[in-house]
Amino acid sequence: ATVRAIGVDTTGSTPIAVDEQGTALSFKDEFAQNPNAMFVLWKDHTAIAEAEEITEAAHKWPIDYTRYVGGTYSAEWFWAKLLHILREDDAVRAATGNFVEFCDWVTGTLTGTMAPQFLKRSRCAAGHKVIWHESWGGLPADDFFVSVDARLGGFRDRVGQESHTSDVPAGQLTAEWAEKLGLPSGIPVAVGAFDCHMGAIGAGVADGILVKVVGTSTCDIMVAEKSAIGDRAIAGICGQVDGSVIPGMIGLEAGQSAFGDFYAWYSQILGWPLALLSDREAAQEAEDQILQKLGEGLIDYPLTVDKPIATDWINGRRTPHANQRLTGTLAQCSLGSDAVDLYHAIVEATAFGARAIDACFESQDVPINAVYAIGGIPKKSPGVMQICADVQNKPIAVIQSEQACALGAAICGAAAAGLYADVPSAQEAMASAIETTYSPRPDKSNVYGERFARYRELGRFTEDRLNREAGHDPG
Repeated sequence: ATVRAIGVDTTGSTPIAVDEQGTALSFKDEFAQNPNAMFVLWKDHTAIAEAEEITEAAHKWPIDYTRYVGGTYSAEWFWAKLLHILREDDAVRAATGNFVEFCDWVTGTLTGTMAPQFLKRSRCAAGHKVIWHESWGGLPADDFFVSVDARLGGFRDRVGQESHTSDVPAGQLTAEWAEKLGLPSGIPVAVGAFDCHMGAIGAGVADGILVKVVGTSTCDIMVAEKSAIGDRAIAGICGQVDGSVIPGMIGLEAGQSAFGDFYAWYSQILGWPLALLSDREAAQEAEDQILQKLGEGLIDYPLTVDKPIATDWINGRRTPHANQRLTGTLAQCSLGSDAVDLYHAIVEATAFGARAIDACFESQDVPINAVYAIGGIPKKSPGVMQICADVQNKPIAVIQSEQACALGAAICGAAAAGLYADVPSAQEAMASAIETTYSPRPDKSNVYGERFARYRELGRFTEDRLNREAGHDPG
C-alpha cells in the first residue's frame, strides 16, 4: 500500500536548544559532546528547584499559570528544563535561539519548517508542558517569566503564541527526506504529539475511557466533552488541554514517574551479587530470569493485610499533585519477609498509585467507565496486570496492538491528509481491538482496599516528614 501521510509521536517533555535558524545545537561541532545542547529526556529530574520556583511564582501571580496543569509545575517539563540549562551553561545560553519539543523538532525537520516563523507547535506539548492556554492568550506574560529569572525573558515570543492539533498538517515531506525514507515527496506530515496521547488514540480512547500507557513509567490519558468540564480546573493532574488528544474534546493527562523502572531497580539489587561473580551479559540474563520468577510468584500470592507494603514514589510523584522530591518507602517487613513479598509490595505500590489517580479523577466528577492498557508491561506481565485490576477494582482491557502509539500517530496523519473526516472517524476504521481483559477478584479487592488505606497512611507519613525536613508546614 502507498504511504499517503505521516503522523509523529515522540516522548515528552523532551525539548532541545536550537539556534535562530532552528538547527539543534548538538548538531554543531562545538556542542556535539555537550549534554546541555542535547534533547533533555522526559525523565530528567535535574530541574526540581526551577520547577518549584515556577510553581511558587505562578501561585503569587494575578493569573495562576499552573491552573490547568494540576496546580504544580514539574521538573519533567519544558520551562524548568530550559531555565536549568540557561543557568548552568553560559555557552549554550548564548547560542540558544529557541527551545523546541522533540515532536515539533521531528515534524519541522521532515517538512523543512524548523525556522521559528514556519514551525507549527504541537497543542499537546504546548498545553500540557509549556503552559499554553487560550484563556491567557497563549503563553504566560513575558514579565511572569522574567519574575522567575531574567534569563527567561524573550523566550515567550520565540516559542510563539500559536499551537495546533494533530489533525492539522505541519507541512509536506521534503524531497530530501522523501529520498531518505523511500516515500513520496510532498505527502502531508501531521502536527506531532506525545507518545502517550497518540497511544490513547490508537487504543480507541473516547469519553469515559482511561487509557494507561504502562512501561518504565505510566501516562494516564482521558478525554472529556467540553460541556462536562466547563470552566473547572481538574486539580493534581498533568494538565487539561483543549484538543491535546482528540480535537474538539478536552484531553486530560496524569501518570506515575516510575512503574517498570521500580521493578527493574529491584531486580538490579537482587542481581548485584551475580554481577560481581559473572560477566555483565550473564548477569543481565540472570536479572531477566529473576524478574520472570518473581512474576510467577505473584500469580497465587498469599495476600494478607499485614504483608510488606510500599509507596511508588521511587522516582518522585508525577500525580496526583507532582512532587519530585518524594522518595519511596517500605514498611511492615519482618525476618519472615522474602524476595517475592518485597516484589509484591513494589508491584502493589504501582497499582496503588494508579488507584490514587483514578480517585483523583473520580473525586472531581470525571467518571472512569472503562480502563484500557497499552505498552510493554500489559503484554508480558499477567501477574502485574491482575494485581492492577484487583487493586483498582476495575476490569482492565489490554489492547491488541504492539505499537498503539505509532497507530495513533497514523490515525492523526490520516485525518490530517483528509483520508477521514476527523480523528474519531479515523479511529473507528483504524484503532486497535482488545486482546484480553483482566477482571478484579472480589476477595482480593477487599484486602487490597484495606491495604490501600495503609498505603495512604504510609504516604502521608513520608510526605509530612519531607515537609518537616524542608521547613514546610505539612498542612
